[in-house]
Amino acid sequence: MSMKGLKKIGFTVLSAVILLGAAPVMDATYAEGSKLEESKDIAVIINGKPLHSNKPVLLEGRKRFVPLRAALEQLGWNVEWEPGLITITYRTQDEEEIHYVYLEEEERIRNVNGTSYIEMFRLGELSDTEVSWSDAEGEIILTAFEEENESYEEEDEDFTELSDEETKQVNYGKYAEGSPTLDAFTDIYLKLEDDGYDPWSVIGFNPDEYRSGYFNTPLDVVTFGWTGWDGEHFGFLTDFGAATNLEEAPIVMVSPMNFDQPAIVVAGNIREFLRIAMMDFSLLYFNYGNEQEYLEEMGELASEGYAETEKDRENKRVVRERIEEGLDLPSIKDPYTYSANQRDQRAEHIIVETEDGLGIINKGPSEAGRKHSRITLDEYIGEKELTSFLQKASYASKLALFRDFHFHLEDYYYYEESIEEIIMDEMERMGLHDELARIEANRYRG
Repeated sequence: MSMKGLKKIGFTVLSAVILLGAAPVMDATYAEGSKLEESKDIAVIINGKPLHSNKPVLLEGRKRFVPLRAALEQLGWNVEWEPGLITITYRTQDEEEIHYVYLEEEERIRNVNGTSYIEMFRLGELSDTEVSWSDAEGEIILTAFEEENESYEEEDEDFTELSDEETKQVNYGKYAEGSPTLDAFTDIYLKLEDDGYDPWSVIGFNPDEYRSGYFNTPLDVVTFGWTGWDGEHFGFLTDFGAATNLEEAPIVMVSPMNFDQPAIVVAGNIREFLRIAMMDFSLLYFNYGNEQEYLEEMGELASEGYAETEKDRENKRVVRERIEEGLDLPSIKDPYTYSANQRDQRAEHIIVETEDGLGIINKGPSEAGRKHSRITLDEYIGEKELTSFLQKASYASKLALFRDFHFHLEDYYYYEESIEEIIMDEMERMGLHDELARIEANRYRG
């Protein structure tokens, strides 16, 4: 389904349920107008005619507010007020539609000098009206939906499920040669299974190169291993293709259910990752201050009935011996704080922060000394503002935008429908073909 289709369906549902999920807002906030600025340069056009009001449009950041009563009445709605409640009614010869707006729960109405203003897209939700913004003309355009043209059916997705080989190709992209270390490990893993051993119980993940990530797997991550819990998986962080090869790429753990920070760095490279996993894969999940803290935690687990059986110990011994024989893994002196140290080291090299916490460490060619900046991304971002940012932004600044865009891929349906297209066009222009392919492959999962 297109963004337009999703947006329209979302608006209809919101107007029908009357803000059942809205966060409470105190009356004082409703009455306060100090954050608002007048803009007499913005016109409001309703069904092809100017709004019948001498009140200007008000601005609050990127949000635009129009006079509530004047706009609704010109759209054909009757407006009635009670303390804390607005009732709006649309009547025809055959039917009546009523919406209730509870001001204590309403986030997008402001009261200034006795006049109530409503954010323009919220107005569209309440009044079954299509809302558009013309940056060039400086116009808010509201058009009542034609009944015969309304459609609440989802549009068919132009998406075909990928085969295993196609998934692998999209996942690895330009790193088609893969990782020799991971390949060798996978061979050992499969042979252990064939011989009746359980390497997963020792290593904590199952290698699988034929699965793409989830919608919130970072777009520059090549996935390679799955824990079997809540979709958690591991992957090579390529930093938008900057990694010379996968052998040297940092390893991230992706937890799709952790929406605030789905991916964190857990190892500096695949060889160190396997060393830590082989010692105790819980070290990838938990950070200990030192060996003593780790041993105390293991002792508590044992006292709670988690002690290993003889069979468990034999399985662990064989799995570790075969991995040691087949791979030349490095020694790590302090595995207890290893992952935390890796994240600290990465933080020192971040030149532009991103909302997912991974940040950007890439510097574009010939950009030494350039100032990097960020743009705040939300549903209200406009085409003009975004285009202006992209014209001036450094390479790293653009990568930060792409990371933030992908971080909110399932959250935001932009009010200006061109936003996603502009961002993806810029990614295409910059040659980020692998990342674009992963977005399309991953966004339909989970």
